[in-house]
Amino acid sequence: MLASNAMQRFVDYFGELGARWGLPSDACRVHAYLYIEARPTSEKTIAEALVLNELQLADALAFLVDFQMAERIQPSDWRTSDDPWDMLATGLEERRRRELSPALATLRDCHRDALRDKAANHVSAVQMWKMLALVENLAALDKQMQRLSPQLLRGIVDTSTRVARFADRVLGMTKGGRP
Repeated sequence: MLASNAMQRFVDYFGELGARWGLPSDACRVHAYLYIEARPTSEKTIAEALVLNELQLADALAFLVDFQMAERIQPSDWRTSDDPWDMLATGLEERRRRELSPALATLRDCHRDALRDKAANHVSAVQMWKMLALVENLAALDKQMQRLSPQLLRGIVDTSTRVARFADRVLGMTKGGRP
């Protein structure tokens, strides 16, 4: 068990959050634990703290290595980045590689095939094109963001967040953008 209730809640929350995003809960719990430990940690310590058996821990660590979210330091010691921005960037890069590129290829193929297919109706082809356009725009935005240094990206996010909070306070904005 973990040393404090706050640590337990933190680790458990990331396990639940990961599962909602389609990621293995144990891997997300191990990642969260390594993050809050902020130092190389032995497999034995991780397993005891998170009450994981050898197979569960091996699977979790293999997933984290595959996603480049943890690394082995010694034969049984592991660590992860202590910078949440680095972790976010690494996670997004892996999701991009595994999901965005294949999604674009599939949507392009589907749209092209729908245009050629006499049995497909025009509305379906238009709907596919709209989805393809959205994903292409998101991919283009993602590509532009990759060109920014982590420091500049942090600055942009921090500044835009401060502006949004200021606008909410001053203008009393609500969800629909109306006071």
